[in-house]
Amino acid sequence: MKRPLFRHGGAGNRATATSDYLTLRQAQDLMAAAKYALCIGKPLTRHLTVRLEQQGITDADAVKAIGRLITLLRDHVRKTIGGDIAYIWTREHGPIIGGHVHILLHLPGGYIWQGQRVQRWMQLISDQPYQAGTIKTTRIGRTVKTHESNLGLYLANLAEVVGYLIKGTAPDAGAALKLERVKAQGRIIGKRCGRSINITGVTTFREQFVEVVKG
Repeated sequence: MKRPLFRHGGAGNRATATSDYLTLRQAQDLMAAAKYALCIGKPLTRHLTVRLEQQGITDADAVKAIGRLITLLRDHVRKTIGGDIAYIWTREHGPIIGGHVHILLHLPGGYIWQGQRVQRWMQLISDQPYQAGTIKTTRIGRTVKTHESNLGLYLANLAEVVGYLIKGTAPDAGAALKLERVKAQGRIIGKRCGRSINITGVTTFREQFVEVVKG
């Protein structure tokens, strides 16, 4: 029996539910998950942005598309080198680029990232030709092993990227977390954020990573 791709259920995750912000709990969980990933040897080292609407994927179909992309990547990693990925993600809807998702990824050592492969996956998912600019990717911490060679630099960069990921937190929650950047990121339909099952044991890490992001 396959484990569910996403951990959380409930009314707030119904495909027809709408939201305007991340909640305080969601922001805390994402922050803590990023820290926990490092603690269990699965540091998040890649920031992937996918402009879903630009690729013809509607807001109502966005969560399904994100799930398919993650599944394709996970299965390819397992098939080629073994091991598991880890990830956190948030969805936003901007006035210029429309619906999009930010995904922070852990990829096992030795896995070769190929942008063209991801472009083909997006073609498959959307059933449309790839649209230039749909995918943007950058490293977290400059290199894939910065977390080993310069942990301080990695943590600083990670905190900055996670802060960017949760900038759509509700104003009162952003104030409670003392986030430097808080800005509404549009109304979306369905699930607004998620994380992989292997980095869900994060409750005791929340307060630790809140301090990293604040600093």
